[in-house]
This record gives sequence, C-alpha cells and structure tokens, in this order.
Amino acid sequence: MSGRGRVCFYNEHLFPVLVPTGIPFAGGAETQLAKLVHGLHARGFDITVVSCDFGQPHDMTVRGVRMLRTFAPDDGAPVLRFFHPRLSHTLSALHEADAEVYYVNGSGMQAGLAFDVARWRGAGYVNHVASDYDVLRALPTHGNPRDRWWYRRAIHGADLRLAQTEFQRERLRSEFGVASTLLPNVVEIPGETIDAGQDGVVVWLGTYKAIKRPDWFTRLAREFPERRFVMAGVIPPPPLTQQHWEDAQRAANDTPNLVVRSFLDHAHLRELFRGAALLVHTSPVEGFSNVLLEAWSYGLPTVSCVDPDGLVRGKRLGGAADTFEQLVAETRRLLADPSERRASGARARAYAVAHHAPDVVFDRLAGVLDPLVAEVRTRRDRR
Repeated sequence: MSGRGRVCFYNEHLFPVLVPTGIPFAGGAETQLAKLVHGLHARGFDITVVSCDFGQPHDMTVRGVRMLRTFAPDDGAPVLRFFHPRLSHTLSALHEADAEVYYVNGSGMQAGLAFDVARWRGAGYVNHVASDYDVLRALPTHGNPRDRWWYRRAIHGADLRLAQTEFQRERLRSEFGVASTLLPNVVEIPGETIDAGQDGVVVWLGTYKAIKRPDWFTRLAREFPERRFVMAGVIPPPPLTQQHWEDAQRAANDTPNLVVRSFLDHAHLRELFRGAALLVHTSPVEGFSNVLLEAWSYGLPTVSCVDPDGLVRGKRLGGAADTFEQLVAETRRLLADPSERRASGARARAYAVAHHAPDVVFDRLAGVLDPLVAEVRTRRDRR
C-alpha cells in the first residue's frame, strides 16, 4: 500500500496557487484546497493535483505533491472543446492520478466528472461544498442543465460530503436529502495581532466581480469622508469582465478617502492589516468566507453581509448587515468605539484559533479520510 492513502484533488485553477506563476487569480476554494493539499501531505497522504495547463510540464512534483496537467483554459473551438481538449484531457489526467479517493471542492461539471472517474475505478469520492449556492437544488450559478444534472448525481453518490457550516449541512438534508460532515475552513494563525482600536483604515478584500458587491464599499467610503478606506483584491482575468475593477478605480478618482488596489500577496496583506481598524465584507453569499477568517486571525473585527451560522452576531465578532443601511449603521457603531473593536477582535481571534487553526482542520479531515481509504482498499481487495 502507498502511504496513508492516495488522494487526488481536481480543480481547474489550483496549479497557480500551489506553484506561483504570476497569475493572480485564485478564489476561496483554491486558497482552501492549497492548504488542505499540503496539510494532508504532511500527515502521510500521497497527493495528486489535477489542474489546467498554465504552461507547466504534464507531470511534475513540487514539495512532494504530484501535479498533472489537463487543458489550457482557452484551448479548443467553441462547442467542440467540451469534448476535446476539456473532457478528453481531464479524463486522461484523472485516470492517470490512480487515486483511492477523488476530492472536489465545488459543483458543476468538475464534481460530476471526478465522481464518474471514481466510480469507474472503484475509488472513493468526496464532495466538499464551496458556496451556499452549492446546497440549493436549483443551483443558480449553473445555467447549463448538463452541469446541474452532473452535480446532482455526484452529490447523491458521494461517499463523503463535507460542508463548511451547519447551515449548509441542513440545506443538503432539506434540498438533496443527503447527510454531510462539518469541516471548518482553515486559516493560518499569525504570531502577531493588530490593535483594532487604532485610528486605522477600513479594509475591503475580495474579487472585483458583481457577486462580491465592491460598489457597496465605494458607497460606504462616501458615508465616512473623515476615515480612510482601502480596497484590495483579484482582478478577474479574461474572458471574465473587469468592469467592477474599472468602476472601483473611477470611484477612487472621485472619493479622496478611498484607495483601490489590485491583488496583494500575504506580506503586503499583513502590512495592510497592521494599519487597519475594521474589515468590511460586502458579499451576500459565501460558504465560510476566507476574508472573514483572515481578518479574525489577526484580531481584526468585521462588518459583513454574511453571518455564517450566526457566529458574528452570536459571538459578537463585529457586526452583520442585511441591507446597505445596516452596513452603514454597523460600521458607524464600531468606528465610534475603539474599545469594542479591540474586544470584538480578541473574541474573533480566539474563535479562529479554536476552530479554524491548521492542526484542528487537517487532523479532522485526515480522520474522516482514513476510514474511507480503508473502505476503498477493502472493496478493491474483494474484486
């Protein structure tokens, strides 16, 4: 037998996160998966990553993790490219991974395809929910009926379903009639904390796209002309629109207290947090936001338009808002009270350490994968 288990992670955009290539596009799912990949590898699992072609060799190993290449994102003629190179190259790479467990964070075609390969090979399949949209049977982010059908098959047939929140677990039961296991998102816990009571900046982090509502933050900045507001985030690459990035830049030109920046690496993000008093998160739909966890890990309170499992309100980790008016009110409340910001930030960091620290999450994931690997090996031995 090979190690603790052979696990294949399939995600089209994961390679640039694991091997920095100068491509700054990485969503929350990719950020989480990169951490899980290295966390499981450190615990004795043999890991293979199947990802798109970003110019890397077809088969390479980096930091003990094997990486297999599929197709270049822009390759192929419209319609026909679904079959070749996308379907053909992905199927080939997934089979070549020769995994005992196939693991997808997300929904749509990638989930269905990995599920089918797992079944053909007698392997296990893990479906990890990436967004609250993934637990709605209507699957509103997938316009293609094929992708909805494929994902529904995968979520029903999965050997293990992982959810980020109790809300997602309940929705998987009510919308799909399936059980799931809670796996909290992971965040690195920095050795330093920030003074949230300082006269610091108000921060926004995210991707400049409609679902993240960056325009709410630019509007918010105009409500507090005496405070400094800083946006930083990923600019969507073509063929995705860059309209919201351009809109934010135009807003900064007309708003003296607003600065708009592009993607920040962790070193620059630390510098931004060191001078911050509050983080505002405007996205109305998430799984468990990495942005919130990053802020909490530094002791920075948040005002957010999502409140996973009611934690922000229930544990007083900052403020939560359902409307723009509430966002303004909660921001005003916290900016006016430095001592409350310090106390909320301290509670937020303590929560992140107890529930989302790497060792906590990696050990929990390894603990649910071990019996699945054992089951797969027993199943294969009986053949």
